[in-house]
Amino acid sequence: MPKSVQTPSLARTALFALTVFIVLLGVMLFLLLGRPLWLFHRQYFKTGNEIVARVESFRKSHAHLPETLKEVGMDEENLNVFYRKMNEDEYIVWFGIGVGESETYNSLTKKWE
Repeated sequence: MPKSVQTPSLARTALFALTVFIVLLGVMLFLLLGRPLWLFHRQYFKTGNEIVARVESFRKSHAHLPETLKEVGMDEENLNVFYRKMNEDEYIVWFGIGVGESETYNSLTKKWE
């Protein structure tokens, strides 16, 4: 007797396609509605971390914080990431993530919040 080749049933194929569609839809909704910071603001974090590195290097070599980013060789006008010297020992770096919301790096805690 010849062995018959089994093919997946139409219902099984449709169920698999529906499952893949639902999973992809869920991922897309997560990315669009959840707007994870690491994905949508990656460039801002990269720029912010570069500012932090330059400011810390400046502080180490000059024994004080720069007044502006121009002192560390960066043009503040085109960055969309901002620096502010709070006092002689503290500074913040921040960028906006939405209306009235921002991500801020504090030099005392050394964390983005």
